[in-house]
Amino acid sequence: MKHIFIMNPAAGKGKAGNVFLPRIIEASKKLEIDYEIHRTIAPGDAEHFVRSRCEAMAREMSGDNGANGDIVRFYACGGDGTLNEVVNGAYGYKDVEVAMIPAGTGNDFPRSFGDASHFEDIEAQIHGASLCIDLIRYETESAEEETGPVIRYGINMFNIGLDCNAADLVGKIKQYPFVKGPLAYILGVGIVLGKKEGITLQILFEDGDTYEGEFMLAAIGNGRYCGGGFKGMPKAELDDGLMDVSIVDNITRRTFLSLIGKYHKGTHLDDPEVMKFLTYKQCKKLKMIPVGRVKMCTDGEISTVGQTIFEIVPNAMKFSVPQGCY
Repeated sequence: MKHIFIMNPAAGKGKAGNVFLPRIIEASKKLEIDYEIHRTIAPGDAEHFVRSRCEAMAREMSGDNGANGDIVRFYACGGDGTLNEVVNGAYGYKDVEVAMIPAGTGNDFPRSFGDASHFEDIEAQIHGASLCIDLIRYETESAEEETGPVIRYGINMFNIGLDCNAADLVGKIKQYPFVKGPLAYILGVGIVLGKKEGITLQILFEDGDTYEGEFMLAAIGNGRYCGGGFKGMPKAELDDGLMDVSIVDNITRRTFLSLIGKYHKGTHLDDPEVMKFLTYKQCKKLKMIPVGRVKMCTDGEISTVGQTIFEIVPNAMKFSVPQGCY
């Protein structure tokens, strides 16, 4: 097996290089694996690099009369956004696994596997085993009229409204010393709540249910966590062939603040009072139609989208889980 570590030097205030790079080199030499390190130089570089390597591997396999090649495992050493890039670069290719070494701010995706501390153990990562997990395919209108629709994949969660606006602020807030993970998100939520801006959406589910109006937030999840440890999708499973969807009415600030503790723990769905203004559904496909264009946070990265179709892709990718998590 070939092990390729994709290092994002901008993630987590330099955590990828300062903390994990020495561990990666030490463990790789100790275990005598075939490894390579690639440092990203700009947004999009991880996706471009992984896709280029996968295409080269595919050409080599074609030249060998279709013989199976060695497995290549790409480790996204950064945050959820770095993982998203690696996923989009690797999707659709044979003999490829994806892994994550959490060196970002939120690091939410590994939390869905239980004890996320195993993901920081490089030897456990190298000894990891792959599982087939789902991805969420989304197709949205391009911002450029002359181009076609944008088609990409999400691995963890999409957030629109308050969650997205808070995440948009986290990039600035986390620059302050000692501010990280949930604290940065909570500060972002506080600032966004002060503005109290709702979002006007129409959400159409495959079963015919339609939700239309002004909402505080909407989230579409494959994983369970967002915002640096908030368990917003407590029923989500990575391999059940379903997306989990949460829609919150445009409630008052006081009501939302009373909910945030339960939202963090993932117990909010057990409260009958919460369910009066929160809709939680599971589905395979839905369409979101905003008024105009709206900000959307995809695995921690912000973009601006119009009408967007989301669809689950079952067993879409092999994800390597470190030893101790299975």
